[in-house]
Amino acid sequence: MAITTSLTPKTIAGDPLQVQIYTLRNGMTLFLSVNPEEPRIHTNIVVRAGSKQDPADATGLAHYMEHMLFKGTSRIGALDWAQESKFLEQISDLYEQHRVTRDPEARRAIYQEIDRLSNEAAKLVAPNEYDLLSGAIGAKDTNAYTSVDQTVYINNIPSNELQRWMRLESERFRMMALRLFHTELETVYEEFNIGQDQDNRKVNKMIREALFPNHPYGTQTTIGSAEHLRSPSQKKIQEFFRTYYVPNNMALILSGDFEPEEAVALAEAHFGGFEPGAVPPFSYEPAPPIKEPVRLEAWGQEAPFVDIAWRFQGAASDDPMMLSLIQNLLHNYQAGLLDLNLNQQQRVLDASAWSWQFQDYTALGLVARPREGQTMEDVEALLMGEVQRLREGDFADWMLEAAIKDIRLREVKLTESNRGRVDLITQAFVLGVEWGRMVSRFEWWEKVTKADVMEFAQTNLGDNRVVIYKQQGDDPDVIKVEKPPINAVQLERNRLSEYAQDFLSVETPPMPPVFADFEAGIQQVELQPGLRLEYVHNYRNELFRLDYVFELNKLSDRTLSMAIAYLPYLGTSRYSAAELQRQFFRLGLSFDVHVNNDYTYLTISGLSASMSEGIRLMEHVMANLQPDEQALANMKADVLKRRGHAKQNRNFVLRRALGSYARYGADSPFRYRLEEAEVRALTSEELIQRLKSLSNYEHTVHYYGPNPVKEVAAAIQQYHKRAEQLKPVPESRSFEQPHTSENEVLFLDFPIVQADVMLISRGTPHFSLHEFQLSEWYNEYFGYGLSSIVFQEIRESRALAYSSFAYYSSPDRLDQPHYLQAYLGTQPDKLQEGIPALTGILQDMPVLEGQAMQARHSILRRIESERIVPGRYFWESLTARRLGFEKDMREDLYQRLQRSELPDLLRFHQEYVRDRYYKHVVLGSADRMDWAALEQVGPVRKLSMEEVFGY
Repeated sequence: MAITTSLTPKTIAGDPLQVQIYTLRNGMTLFLSVNPEEPRIHTNIVVRAGSKQDPADATGLAHYMEHMLFKGTSRIGALDWAQESKFLEQISDLYEQHRVTRDPEARRAIYQEIDRLSNEAAKLVAPNEYDLLSGAIGAKDTNAYTSVDQTVYINNIPSNELQRWMRLESERFRMMALRLFHTELETVYEEFNIGQDQDNRKVNKMIREALFPNHPYGTQTTIGSAEHLRSPSQKKIQEFFRTYYVPNNMALILSGDFEPEEAVALAEAHFGGFEPGAVPPFSYEPAPPIKEPVRLEAWGQEAPFVDIAWRFQGAASDDPMMLSLIQNLLHNYQAGLLDLNLNQQQRVLDASAWSWQFQDYTALGLVARPREGQTMEDVEALLMGEVQRLREGDFADWMLEAAIKDIRLREVKLTESNRGRVDLITQAFVLGVEWGRMVSRFEWWEKVTKADVMEFAQTNLGDNRVVIYKQQGDDPDVIKVEKPPINAVQLERNRLSEYAQDFLSVETPPMPPVFADFEAGIQQVELQPGLRLEYVHNYRNELFRLDYVFELNKLSDRTLSMAIAYLPYLGTSRYSAAELQRQFFRLGLSFDVHVNNDYTYLTISGLSASMSEGIRLMEHVMANLQPDEQALANMKADVLKRRGHAKQNRNFVLRRALGSYARYGADSPFRYRLEEAEVRALTSEELIQRLKSLSNYEHTVHYYGPNPVKEVAAAIQQYHKRAEQLKPVPESRSFEQPHTSENEVLFLDFPIVQADVMLISRGTPHFSLHEFQLSEWYNEYFGYGLSSIVFQEIRESRALAYSSFAYYSSPDRLDQPHYLQAYLGTQPDKLQEGIPALTGILQDMPVLEGQAMQARHSILRRIESERIVPGRYFWESLTARRLGFEKDMREDLYQRLQRSELPDLLRFHQEYVRDRYYKHVVLGSADRMDWAALEQVGPVRKLSMEEVFGY
């Protein structure tokens, strides 16, 4: 029988999300949006308190507390709370002594005692029990984030687990146990140090300091200062929790398949007893006016760029809505002023616009990277030139209407997903914006005139700006938070609290899984030999997507990627390149091209009413391309410039370049590209010929949208220009992936504070269904998530890394190998402990039967409630076909895991993981590196950038 509530919802007429808003008697707000597409619910628990509420003498507190909300309560994770709480009280008092003590020796002694007591307290804890219990109900995407105005806790749960989720979350927010505190503090140290290597974060900090000089947005950071991280206060953290984590300052936001009245009744039952509190009003002095440009420099290893920002009023004003419109007029990836006049004209390497929408202030920014030979001053002048166009109204009258249409389209796409809906509602709640105002935004935008935009720009986008020149080079202001000496805590991983035992004893009956029927869901129409339409009906909205999918790729033609890169800069016999973008944008369409190691796509998407006109325009483009020699010369220079920038991008270097080198060696798909001389020798004629010849090869047309299949087929037959006899696609070049036969260290010098370590080991040289199925279980239990063995051992117990995981991957093609990969992101001085700890548990996997079987159960619950939505049918079926299957592969996975027992997991580890050798890829600064630790692993081979990148 359905549970009901006596509360009355508030709704907004014309709301496309049909949000129902309830307020519990204690002030907690519920936002509910029903979406029955799949039997899952995306949830956000939102607290309207972020880093701006941090005490000035304890910054980073809100963020650190977010971490601690995963540690449990006096019931979740507690094996003996009466005894543990005594230890925690003593530890809290010691941290207060540590804060006020200045003598280094005395501080060390206090920390040694904190470390000793923490180890004693840890013996009374079932670690990461919250994550274990959320996994037990089939939750995924479990996470949280802290920003300036808010802290948000995220989950995605099966619909039939709403009651247990409410029970778990209400207990989680009932109180906060600051257990395993000092090892988690190590994690936050690592996060702080990571930020020292991220240029964007440095620039954002400088912009905020300049825009908001007397507001916490600018005077303190979410991560906190180094000084405050070294001297945390548990008492202040608990005070923050009691003050701001009260129901009248919180919201439960749900979107998915559920009955609203039942959800409200469950919220009343589980959260209704929370006592409201008096939330301190936040006040601040208005920021002083900026009367002339504030110019600053930032330094870091990544590619240089210019960032310009302006400050505006907060969420209660109309400024955020006007800024959303102006941002789209400036940059929408197609026909914005920056897109057409800078990116399309190749006057900078790339340019874009951004905005921040905070409660007390908002900001608009422009950012661009210089081309070869450009100065920072050149780039700033070009960006300001586009602002001047806005001020003078130097843009087509129809652009305003098209920009509003584009915002609407983006929002429709966003709110197709439950997460998109929840995030939009979260934004409104955090900013204090009534949901009715969010719903009526489009009415407001439609009243805006070109004159309004010009006046706003003339008044607000002038010299009152902050300009950051992000230079490339060593940063003299890097601060590293050193770790205090701690001992690994011994975790009681094989025990459960009484709360967990009771929670798990009340199991929700499973729902029957539903697997995608590709044969029924995809209509196949043979248009001619070698050309097939695969049609999927969109019954949700008026958006469509049409793809021409070619199996030509980077590995079958090295020149193809250059041709694809050239295409956006070319006009036709009828339109210039800029005019083409305007035509597509005006129709509510996007035209995109993409090539990778598997396929080339030509994609058109947007409003279904414009489908036929869009296909006709796309075909006109492909058939009538006109050369542009200056554009080609610019593109060549930019491609080579970007190759240089790739060497400065830490993640690209590690995961793409070094990862490929570890798998293949020097002869790899990553390095299979045109040499610089070959790039410079390219001609317009050969690139355009490559593009025009695409439709001479066998290919597939994929359509997802509301138009009838006969109409789509007729439009393709009428407009799609192709050869009468299509040619088979040439074979892609293959690359050997050698067996990993010994331990080896591949080191690349890169100037960062941290060290990145990847362990890579090739396994079975072809796809194995058995390995694919069992690896899902292995990854869930051992390698991924807060309750995984890797997380508990490396981060929770030993505090050896901010991020660590292990992952057994399966290929997406039959002839490709499986890989075992692990990662450790840490400080160089922790490598001596970190690498052996990680390889040790890879070799001898700790076996906790209850946790292992719970991991299997979690996967089954997720599969039961997951649905492949129609928009993914074609792509999922394509993946299955590449592996030799014609059906949803989750069906076999589900059946296999249903009958699997612990010995199956142990055999998997014994046969496929144990006794493996690894390429240990290490990225870090040579002068910070612990070479002795690396040499203990195996022979160390120092690579150069040229060896890894091939140029």
